[in-house]
Amino acid sequence: MNILRDSTTLCTKRRLFLLFMLNMSDWVCTLALVSTGVFEEANPLMKNVISMPMLGFLVKVALPLVMILAALPRLKNSDERQVLLSNRVCLCGVLIYVLINLYHLFCFGIVNMA
Repeated sequence: MNILRDSTTLCTKRRLFLLFMLNMSDWVCTLALVSTGVFEEANPLMKNVISMPMLGFLVKVALPLVMILAALPRLKNSDERQVLLSNRVCLCGVLIYVLINLYHLFCFGIVNMA
């Protein structure tokens, strides 16, 4: 199975789940790094959101979960072209979040060295 060419609905569901988990990991790591006082949120749209725990939970956990759950039934009725496009979009999101999470690990290394 080639991860870049797999266009099954199951693959899309897996990528959506992975994207959701990486998104939550980003949120938790960002909160941890910001709490050190050494780092600040780089995303201007999220700067105010992370300072309010309930809003942060809604934006980073609840809203993405609702969106994924709403997309899953539509995915069942999608044609092959739509599933392939969904897979590619999910894969791009996963790659971006993997890079963000690797950056967080790098930042944790900096905090531990100080």
